[in-house]
Amino acid sequence: MKFLRNPAWLAVLIGVLAIAVSLALYFDARSVKKLRVEILSNSPLVSINTDLPKEIQILYKTVPVKSLSLILLRIANTGTEPIKESDYSDPIRVTMSQSASVGEVTIQETRPDTIELAPIISASNQVELPKVLLNPGDQAVLRILVLNNDSTLRITARIVGVSALDIQSVLERSDTKAPRWASVLLGTLIAFLILLISALLIWWSRTMVEWRRKRFGFDPARYYYTLAQGGMLTLPFSKDTASASGALTQVIGYLDKAFTWDVTYMERIKNDPSFSQLLGYEKYKDITAKHKARTPDAPSTSEKEPTGE
Repeated sequence: MKFLRNPAWLAVLIGVLAIAVSLALYFDARSVKKLRVEILSNSPLVSINTDLPKEIQILYKTVPVKSLSLILLRIANTGTEPIKESDYSDPIRVTMSQSASVGEVTIQETRPDTIELAPIISASNQVELPKVLLNPGDQAVLRILVLNNDSTLRITARIVGVSALDIQSVLERSDTKAPRWASVLLGTLIAFLILLISALLIWWSRTMVEWRRKRFGFDPARYYYTLAQGGMLTLPFSKDTASASGALTQVIGYLDKAFTWDVTYMERIKNDPSFSQLLGYEKYKDITAKHKARTPDAPSTSEKEPTGE
């Protein structure tokens, strides 16, 4: 796939990828209906140890019970679309174990407080919420006192546009899960970086550099040659050190690009005292040999299209 070596084609591919990421973010943030039910509590308040004498009893409103549990559920519209009364095919139902019975059910709080909810006990072990309008961000906390439950909890509903209820338990939810806004922010940042890299590749592609040369007199060979000169001036005193070796490698990289655009700079370096300590460096010999092999007679490439950076 030789075309991938061309920065212009690579920039086009990266640009397409950036567009794809942007579209994915758009569709992820599009209008969607979503109903979340958070289990805040489902644990016994009191229970009888089976080893205790039968004479010891727990009464709830004069009724003997083996256990009394508290169930707290937060019901919230976490989507971007309202859930209307007409959207419900089946209302929200909370069902406990067959042996359980609901003692009391109330709405602990709503946001906003204008939401009118009046849950009913539809069966001895079942609570039903009325079909009510829930705008995005609306929520309510349902409080259920249940007798003799074994922690069984089944929550169901059938709502137009909601494929399944988003049921979560605050006790089991991972604290490391990134919130939705963090995912969108990360995706946006990735798309921005992809576009930035794409723009840089286009800016330094052969076609664009030639256009800049003709339009503004930009000389890429001179540009990289100047960078190499600056790098030589800032080299550490001893070229045997690791830092000096790394700096020399960077300088040689600049010269490699300069020679790609104009091979006559290899002759210019011989008369430039800035590069006197570089001429015997093995890596420098390698790149000069490479460019001499490309242009045996060492003609200038400034008037023809270069082979690339």
